[in-house]
Amino acid sequence: MSTNGRIHGIRLKIERAKKHIRDLDASIKAFAKNKPYRIGAKPHRVPAIHHTTLYVAELTPVPDEIVLIIGDAIHNLRSSLDYLMWQLVESGGGTPNKSIYFPVCNTPQQYKSAIGNGEIQKVAPEALDIVGSVQPYVTLDQTLWLLHELDIIDKHRLLLTVAAAMDKWGVELSVNATLTFDQYRFVPLRVGHEITNIPTSTYERHADEDFHLGLDIAFGESEVADGELVLYTLTKMTDLVEGIVTSFERFLI
Repeated sequence: MSTNGRIHGIRLKIERAKKHIRDLDASIKAFAKNKPYRIGAKPHRVPAIHHTTLYVAELTPVPDEIVLIIGDAIHNLRSSLDYLMWQLVESGGGTPNKSIYFPVCNTPQQYKSAIGNGEIQKVAPEALDIVGSVQPYVTLDQTLWLLHELDIIDKHRLLLTVAAAMDKWGVELSVNATLTFDQYRFVPLRVGHEITNIPTSTYERHADEDFHLGLDIAFGESEVADGELVLYTLTKMTDLVEGIVTSFERFLI
């Protein structure tokens, strides 16, 4: 098989992931545009300061469609690396089988075990050195590990813990004039969450629909990617995978 033939299928998987990410971006924007929440107001717990507390009174769950797209994008990126390892084994004269996969390890011991025997030993030594160099325990970058772990989760269940998150809210004072209150923290929203406190006089001058949250979607997997913004994380994963694949092109002959 030619180099172009070996790399073509890998690139197709990455391009498919990119399409899922574009679709995800559109779905998230549509979700946010529909204002999937209702903001409630209550007196501040300290009456003397004359402030009103805004909080999340109702919240629409993240649609299953968004969760499914996220899983599809993750799986295409992860499987592109497994496809890459298959091609590396084959181009090295080995006979790849269903046990061949691209190792993602957090310790040297795990990595040594992953490449210790079998057809993976047919991979060119220089190529195997690159495989070792991109491991999370070497780079200290958890992006590849997150991709690996989230793909495992998605193989067994939906990423049910994907949650809406907010970064800022604002008051529309007039057309094209919004008073924003930036909070560059992406906190998963939940019913009852207190957003901010504002002077009661400001609140009373505006209808409830004038108060808007800046929305995004974040992972909610408590032990893996809790609070990580989905689009940002998937884009980072895509860039990493593309870079890894490019570094192996010369071995796929």
